[in-house]
Amino acid sequence: MNNFISHDIMEKFRREHFQKSPFVLTGVDASRLVSWPALNKTLEKDILHYPRVRLANDNWPEMRGYGGFVRYSYSQSGDRTPHINRHQLYKCLREGATLVLDRCQAFFDSVDHMRQWLCSQLECSCSANLYAAFTPTPSFGLHFDNHDVLAVQIEGIKRWTVHKPTYSYPLEHERSFDFIAPKTEPDYVFDVEPGQAIYLPAGYWHNVSTQTRRSLHVSYTIIRPRRLDIFRSLLDELSGNEYVRAPIEFGDRLSDDTALRELINEAVKKFDIQLNETMLKIQCNAPAYKHINLELLD
Repeated sequence: MNNFISHDIMEKFRREHFQKSPFVLTGVDASRLVSWPALNKTLEKDILHYPRVRLANDNWPEMRGYGGFVRYSYSQSGDRTPHINRHQLYKCLREGATLVLDRCQAFFDSVDHMRQWLCSQLECSCSANLYAAFTPTPSFGLHFDNHDVLAVQIEGIKRWTVHKPTYSYPLEHERSFDFIAPKTEPDYVFDVEPGQAIYLPAGYWHNVSTQTRRSLHVSYTIIRPRRLDIFRSLLDELSGNEYVRAPIEFGDRLSDDTALRELINEAVKKFDIQLNETMLKIQCNAPAYKHINLELLD
């Protein structure tokens, strides 16, 4: 598998910035990830449903729920197939929308190769979303993600204005739209060019705008196990106990405090924290899907 980022830069990134602070990586081999012709061809195929392909426009938040650029028709055999209405798509893009293609690694092999490479380098599970923009209008406005991000710039220049977290390590169900965005000047401003990638840890507020005629980038979501997952593993072990699985007492009665504490303490004593942490690392780097080989069938 190719090294998409040089060994020295990757080592510096992992040592000084990974899970710590924003960083712009240089010398990224992004030219082979996605081309405009390859993206066009994918959009022409009758395979993309909303919201797998979607639009985002910070000036029109309702755009996030708009799927009118995807039309459906029925074949003579009754199959319902999606079609991108290019006139409606062009109109929305000219008015400031960004085209978003979620989990785009399924359509572009090079994107998937880099995804797999990042999984091995960062001990993470990883997916990829594609963003194509043609105006300076931001896609989502100032927001944070509940996972780390590595955004690889393929064409054009993106300006990232970044604020430090107001809430550290947001969980999977926590969204920035439920928090108050910072009103201060940004702590960082990065102009990310082709051949560069910007890394942001989870929780860093950011707003992104296109500085050139058009922009194309792929953003990799980097998801690593949390210490909270170790406690979930302990809970899984406790769930094997009949007393733990039973309903809590009805009415004014309460559970036997002493018995419950002894049960928990005994489970903690037997629980191998390091083994479970190691297993979590292995599991998060496991293939997201199994390869299929029909030629193996007799």
